[in-house]
Amino acid sequence: MRLLRSFVSLILSLVAVASFATHNRAGEIVVCWTGQGLVYEATIFTYTKLSAPADRPELTLYWGDGTSTTISRTPPSPIDDPVRDLRRNWYIAQHVYAGPGVFTLSFDDQNRNAGVINVPQSVSQSFCVKTELTISPLGGNNCSARFLNPPIQDACFCQPWIHNPAAYDADGDSLSFEPVVCLGLNCLPINGYAYPNEAGGCGGTSYSIDPVTGTISWLNPGILGEYNIAFKVHEWRRVNGVLLHMGWVTRDMQITVKPCSNQPPVIQDLVDTCVTAGTFLSFNVQASDPDFGQQVTLTALGQPLVLANSPASFVSPSPGQNVTGVFNWQTNCSHVRLQPYQMVFNAIDNDPEVQLQDYSTMNIRIVAPAPQNPQAIPNGNAIDLSWNASICTNAIGYKIYRRVGTYGFVPDNCETGVPAYTGYSLIATLTGHGNTNYSDQGPLVTGTQYCYMVVACFADGAQSYASIEFCAIVDRQVPVITHVSVGVTSTSIGIDTVRWSNAYDLDTLVRPGPYQFKLYRGTGFATATTLIHTSGVHPFLAHPDTTFLDVGLNTKDEAHVYRVDFFGRADQPTPEYIGTSSPASSVFISTDPNDEQMTISWTLNTPWTNSLYEVYRDISSVWTLVGTSTTNSFTETGLVNGTEYCYRVRSTGSYGNPDIVSPLINFSQEICDRPVDRTPPCAPTVVLENDCEVPLNTLTWNNPNESCADDTYQYHIYFSQTVEGPYVLVGTVVGAENTSFTHVDGSSVSGCYQITALDTLGNESAFITPVCGDNCPQYTLPNIFTPNGDHSNDRFVPFPYRGVRSIDLTVFNRWGQVVFETTDPAIKWNGTLKDTNETLPDGVYYYVCDVIYARLAGDEVVQLKGYVHIAGGGGTPGNF
Repeated sequence: MRLLRSFVSLILSLVAVASFATHNRAGEIVVCWTGQGLVYEATIFTYTKLSAPADRPELTLYWGDGTSTTISRTPPSPIDDPVRDLRRNWYIAQHVYAGPGVFTLSFDDQNRNAGVINVPQSVSQSFCVKTELTISPLGGNNCSARFLNPPIQDACFCQPWIHNPAAYDADGDSLSFEPVVCLGLNCLPINGYAYPNEAGGCGGTSYSIDPVTGTISWLNPGILGEYNIAFKVHEWRRVNGVLLHMGWVTRDMQITVKPCSNQPPVIQDLVDTCVTAGTFLSFNVQASDPDFGQQVTLTALGQPLVLANSPASFVSPSPGQNVTGVFNWQTNCSHVRLQPYQMVFNAIDNDPEVQLQDYSTMNIRIVAPAPQNPQAIPNGNAIDLSWNASICTNAIGYKIYRRVGTYGFVPDNCETGVPAYTGYSLIATLTGHGNTNYSDQGPLVTGTQYCYMVVACFADGAQSYASIEFCAIVDRQVPVITHVSVGVTSTSIGIDTVRWSNAYDLDTLVRPGPYQFKLYRGTGFATATTLIHTSGVHPFLAHPDTTFLDVGLNTKDEAHVYRVDFFGRADQPTPEYIGTSSPASSVFISTDPNDEQMTISWTLNTPWTNSLYEVYRDISSVWTLVGTSTTNSFTETGLVNGTEYCYRVRSTGSYGNPDIVSPLINFSQEICDRPVDRTPPCAPTVVLENDCEVPLNTLTWNNPNESCADDTYQYHIYFSQTVEGPYVLVGTVVGAENTSFTHVDGSSVSGCYQITALDTLGNESAFITPVCGDNCPQYTLPNIFTPNGDHSNDRFVPFPYRGVRSIDLTVFNRWGQVVFETTDPAIKWNGTLKDTNETLPDGVYYYVCDVIYARLAGDEVVQLKGYVHIAGGGGTPGNF
């Protein structure tokens, strides 16, 4: 009876194993926000062997927050495909998360199907997939990537295999792809798993996944059978200019390599495109098969085909050897988003053994049209802007950009927003589709032309095409300075010439004359508070007194800034203050001499825009143009060290207003200086030979004069005992051709080195990457010595040692009395009592020695304990 029960138990256990065995082929988990609170819906997709005895009416999903749910299979699944021995299942459940966070969803089911080539003992391996969900306060709620192409596909022996999962993200997040190892029990990587190309191939093999399109390539399968691969699809969301990782989905899929003589079909290459919302997009897709008589079926996959609002369509042709399908899409504003839509086109042949496939991907971006009818109208010291609301009512607001003067920007195809190269700067962001008015209060400079462009903005960060440029000029109701030019450079008799333009746009009925100017000066570039000139009174706006020669200045060492105040009713005891000009300064230059060169830099503050700077040098008493710049510096090379060179700069600018004189030309002060060699040689490249047994460090390096310098004179060798420690100078090598140095730190060769090159003027190259070596420390003590005066083994000393920084040695007699102490690694104990030098009697003495080894990572302490025997010392036995 007992034997019968054992036999029955064995049979039942085998049935139990069989019920779990050999059925999981592929699967993934997708998850999405339901639109309510923190409620998320997850779906487990599995693809199983139809012929296997195992079936799963239920699966357990772990939500990543410490909870789990057992989910029943959701109708209308399962869906069976007997021809492919395939059953497709899905399991749907909802879950409420407690709050934001990063959650890893998973399910783990026994077992994978038997005989998978690249999964060791696959029938005994569990099947697990995971999905990461990010619920972020910054990024918001989330839906994971989804797939439109099933994860089961055949491959042909020794022929290229290609697959694309046709992944998309309903939130419009950007996707990236990476290969990963298949997971087994407890969702851990399967030990011994191999990527399919590692199994061998025909004429070489490779396996890869395109990180952008998700197309997977395997060239070329060389062993028949089933393979499993896995890959992650990451989601990325741009929020306020920052790219956030929003999670990932892992898909585990199966490939079956079969014998055949088939060649795959070929889809003609497709080009990415970009269209304006409202455009009807239509194009042809062509495919053919190289095998005579085979027919190709051409289909399409992609999010545009499954959109709720105005989805795209693909007219698949009848199967044939050369076929053409038609993609059609009536786009609209609901399709506008930052990320492009990916379309995947699939061609599959009708080979009776293995149906091979080709995939071609393309991106389609839908862009919102530009805001229309923009206007800019001057309004006192401001400019009022307006435009029509975007035809895309899903726009959430607008960005306004401004620059001085026109640029003539015409956006290229798919070039949205306002690029920085145009010189435009963002001045305002408005919220609301209907918020289409803005008053630019500046501060704006009178008489200057300001140009604007406007773009519509969308919730995911997408922007429309930019509007046309629209411009206006701030009315000249105050004077406009046009000239601050240095005429004489001196510390005491310098001269500045200042000119300004009249306030020709002033309403003289509201602000009647007569009129008067007051000119103020300041030192520097910003503030002018010293009154230096008061003009005469003139009845008309065309006041003739608009030039002033400012004398007695220190123009050599100082810049000067000016402003003009404007008054009406100047014949009254208290004239009416009308306004003031924007401040304007002289151009002030400085020099930075270096080896055979001179860098001239300049600083200025002008209300007009300078577009060109010309640098002049005094050559034989003639100011000669030596260079130009559009920035604030210029470097002249090929000079002679020690020779004096004198410079001045001429600036050219404009207000961009045709009613104001242009160009505006002004000169800086003059400055003189001499080039001097301040450039060090380039740093040498150092090699360290770290011999820890000798011990000795040998440093060798290249001579910079043979490659990147011509004036190297000597080298400094710096040493640090540790990687992080300070460097100290330990040696100097004179002569550029002398490129070696040996060093040891006591008995230690542990440490790091930096070697710098110096020229004859003492310019020293910078530290670069150090070279470091370490000790192989050794310190051993003998167990006997004979201090009898015969000069043989008279002292207690260590055997030859290396790498020791210091020691702390204490020697005891048999009663525990300390008889000797030292920190000297050489020890040199002569067998006498410490303090009294009394000879100790023969006998056994015990020691404890803390040895401090010098190591690159820092000092290492090793404790030695042992005994030493004094023999023939001559001491009298006693209490010792």
